[in-house]
Amino acid sequence: MNNKFTRMTGLLLTILMLLVLALPQSIMAEPVQLNWPSCNYRTHVQNIGWQDWKTAGQTSGTFGQSLRLEAIEITVNDEGNDLGVEYQTHVQNIGWQELKYDGETSGTYGQSLRLEAIRIQLTGSSANLFDVYYRVHAQNLGWLGWAKNGDSAGSAGLSYRLEAIEIVVVGKGHAAPGSTLRPFVSVYSMGIAQTQEENYYDVNTAKWVYASRYERPVFYDNSLVQLNLSVFYEALENSWVQANNAELTTFINAYTTNPAFRQNLIGKYENIVNAAISYNNNNIISVTQDQYTYTGGAHGNSELTAHSFCTKTGDELTLGDIMAIPDNQISPKLTTEFQNLKNTDPRYADIDLTAIASKLNANSHYYLTDAGVCVYFNPYEVAYGAVGRVELIIPYTRTDLLADIETLI
Repeated sequence: MNNKFTRMTGLLLTILMLLVLALPQSIMAEPVQLNWPSCNYRTHVQNIGWQDWKTAGQTSGTFGQSLRLEAIEITVNDEGNDLGVEYQTHVQNIGWQELKYDGETSGTYGQSLRLEAIRIQLTGSSANLFDVYYRVHAQNLGWLGWAKNGDSAGSAGLSYRLEAIEIVVVGKGHAAPGSTLRPFVSVYSMGIAQTQEENYYDVNTAKWVYASRYERPVFYDNSLVQLNLSVFYEALENSWVQANNAELTTFINAYTTNPAFRQNLIGKYENIVNAAISYNNNNIISVTQDQYTYTGGAHGNSELTAHSFCTKTGDELTLGDIMAIPDNQISPKLTTEFQNLKNTDPRYADIDLTAIASKLNANSHYYLTDAGVCVYFNPYEVAYGAVGRVELIIPYTRTDLLADIETLI
């Protein structure tokens, strides 16, 4: 019985080996490996012209010489994959040009116009197997983060030239060649507009006795971010309109029915909101609205409100978001800064440091400027009214307190 089993087992093994040897070689081969594609690219550089072709992450262009890129051509070594490439550039005085494909020239030459930004995207049936990463060296910004798959790299609205570029193709979902922080920097498309005005004119005295107007930021792009920002400021505006309408109704009633009120009126009642864009750079905007009200008496009052937003998401940024210190250190650290201000600026000799310390936190009032971050208190918050608004400017160089504003977003 054992000998019979052994003979049967041997026969089966022999048959199995013969079947394996008879299989086509393609079935027995190693799994097919993707041949790695790469991009070839060359740039037209100010005072130099067309440079030699570069590939696979090599630097095309220059840096440290203040020379602008004026045009670019890109092709793909597809290595047997079905791949092409499309790209478009943002050009000085022109904006985003139309898409170019597979070696066509994007940009200009002979016109002394700088490239400011670029988008690159792989095409073809194999495009979903790869990511194309690219980064640029920009005037005043240096090397920016790596962008990918059609995202913008460079800047817009800042008049900064591109000086160099590197392009790398990696497998889909593979790690980027380096940091992806801040590949693109832009000035947000926005402005300030007066959107409301209500006045009351006394025909008997030929004087305006009530004046109100409202300014706010308006946003010009067509995006979800624009929608979020518009909704935020429309809510603020609606709140102001409701309050102003109630105040105007009360004023008109008193002015028209109460001779004593009319006789004692020193100047016209006012409710004026002036808006300003204090910062618009590095994908962040800060907007201030200064509301002046006069409702009788010796003087009017001023109250500043400020809001800062990430223009990539529309999210509001708190003071805690831009500080490099823990939230629980904001009060003691910044109180020390206000102490130094009190000691060195005669205008602030009477500020109340105890009140300041109790009010400072991650949600305290602030706005950004080109010089630094301004942390502020409105009149009467931390000092008597004559002191006015109390403002502390923290320079961006104070990295012991502030996050790097250029790479925050």
